[in-house]
Amino acid sequence: MSRTEQDLRELFRSTHVMPDGAAKFAALEEVIRHADALGLVEFAFEVRMEATEVFQQSWAPAKAFLTFSWCLAAYDREPGRFEGGHEETLLWQFKWMVSSVHQFPEIPLGRTADLLDDMERRYRRGGHSPHAVLQHRGLVAEATGDLARAQEYYEQMALTRRDALSDCSGCVPSSQVRTLVALGRDEEAIRLGEPARGSGCTEQPQWINSELLLPYLRTGRGEQAAEAHRTAYRRIRGNPGSLGELASNLLFCAHSGNPGRGLDLIERHLSWLDRARTPLADMEFAAAAVAVLSAVETGGDGAPVLRFPTVEGRRRPDTTVTALAAELRERVLALAARFDARNGNGYQSARMGEWMAAGPIGEPVPLPGTGTDLRSRSGERVHRLTDRVAALVAAGDRPGAARARVELAETLLAAEHPAEAAEAAEEAVRELDRYGAPEEAASCRWLLARVHQQHARRGDAAERLRQLLDDTDDADRPASLPARPDLEARLGELLGNGAEPAARYLAASLGFAAAGRTADRLRALVQAMWRHPYSDTEAETGLLRDILTEARTVLADAPDPAHTGEVVAVLRGYVDQIRATGRHREAADHLTTARTLLEQQLAADRADPGAAEELTDVLTELGQARLRLGDPAAAEEAALAALAAAGDDGYTWDAALLAARVLRARGAASEAAELMAAHDITEDDLSEAEEY
Repeated sequence: MSRTEQDLRELFRSTHVMPDGAAKFAALEEVIRHADALGLVEFAFEVRMEATEVFQQSWAPAKAFLTFSWCLAAYDREPGRFEGGHEETLLWQFKWMVSSVHQFPEIPLGRTADLLDDMERRYRRGGHSPHAVLQHRGLVAEATGDLARAQEYYEQMALTRRDALSDCSGCVPSSQVRTLVALGRDEEAIRLGEPARGSGCTEQPQWINSELLLPYLRTGRGEQAAEAHRTAYRRIRGNPGSLGELASNLLFCAHSGNPGRGLDLIERHLSWLDRARTPLADMEFAAAAVAVLSAVETGGDGAPVLRFPTVEGRRRPDTTVTALAAELRERVLALAARFDARNGNGYQSARMGEWMAAGPIGEPVPLPGTGTDLRSRSGERVHRLTDRVAALVAAGDRPGAARARVELAETLLAAEHPAEAAEAAEEAVRELDRYGAPEEAASCRWLLARVHQQHARRGDAAERLRQLLDDTDDADRPASLPARPDLEARLGELLGNGAEPAARYLAASLGFAAAGRTADRLRALVQAMWRHPYSDTEAETGLLRDILTEARTVLADAPDPAHTGEVVAVLRGYVDQIRATGRHREAADHLTTARTLLEQQLAADRADPGAAEELTDVLTELGQARLRLGDPAAAEEAALAALAAAGDDGYTWDAALLAARVLRARGAASEAAELMAAHDITEDDLSEAEEY
């Protein structure tokens, strides 16, 4: 399908409100492809610059390599062709490329070295400090096993001035701490890193807190480690791009005597391996997971069944701790061998071997939801429940501990401690799943969804509702849960606009229909139409076809006057979806029906301002449809009726614009001019309306 420049700019703007993921990536790539085809070089440059950031900040840095390289080459050829400020942005993006490229074992180290040399040349040519260059040379040296060179770059960097191209006050210490930990200089790492824990950039504080976990544990600072883990995990739990930081947090669970917590995180996030940010992050997560699984096996509990949530319509089959450990160990060894072959040493194999064999460091560390840190956060009931959880865990009664955690979560939520409530409930739901309590697990997921929604964590709330709907059989649904269509509608609301929320609302509409809940059915159907992306083709395909089929089923029945508002909304939603397909006759017929229903409603209750406002809108849309059908007389009648329906206080600009167009077309220039003056309509407004 061909695209105009205006189409592409509108599609590009729409990506700004899309969540990161396959749909946004595909939309950006489509804009780029068509912009190239149309020869829109400056626009293609602008889109690629933004796409580089989107890809880098999510989990697709390999895509960023292509967009960055194109922009760099285009800028080098014609720097004067692009608006100011792009050179500095490209120099900043060099850091992203270097930080990612060495994490792919198929890319030779020579290419990374060339990239670093090019970066240094450009920085020096622009009069910039080499601070950022030294930082990234050190990160590459550390990751490839050249620890002596990593220390050298660290010391040089410490003596070099920072400038506007240096990383922020949180990210610079994070990379330095990574080097110091690799060198075994834990106390220095803590002194350098702790001030950065208050940093607020997009990478922080999750990065610095994750880097500090191991030095905290190795120096006996268990409480600080537990707090760093909790703070980091809250920021990374919803971002698959944080797989590397999550690996550090998994390793913490193995080191701190919390393999049960680690098992929860593995079940919750194993699907992230399917879209691992880089092979290095893939390898580190898998190795840390093996450490946790091995700790569970060592404790004599290698047989529990691991159950994984449904993600994007796919669900990993259930497995055992032992089987998953073997699978991931093989994955780690294969990846480590690829890195070693590229690096020319055995560093990554040795490092990952140490990770997979990781055991406890010092005394076990109590975590939020199971330890004494909650004692200072609420009242006696929280204290009593915390003790009860600890006692049940000590006695080996994991199902009982899970039920106590549910009660603890409810109490914490009532006491305005949502983060702690979520932690307790997350642990509880995994235990309930693991030990075969599906009804209680479903109730706990519903609790989690409410916790997250009440505290503006829409993504987490949607994830829990999705799991509740997709993974819970109706036979396992406790009576305390809302009906399935209510949950479908609630999930659709959380998801915003797009195909999935439209599908959820359609499922809700069908469920309400089966339950005889007509008003709810109509409202859900309207949302399904409004949330679905507008069709620009003649055919009704896939989900849209199903939605419009349901709408036609509804509209085939004689409407109940009690549901006039909902039926009119269905009619208007239907028209919105088919208008772009050229089906103006069908649109006009449905709008005429909506007009009749609203006029009947106003005849029964003339004091209803909502109905009057809606009638104005319907009449205006009807007039536009009649005009497209080549019936200016009917269009004029509808436009003038809209002005009359609005009255003195209603919104009349669109109706007046339509009326002015029709009057002008039939030669009533003075009437059109009078109407335009009364409603502040300009000649440009008329011209734009005629083009549309």
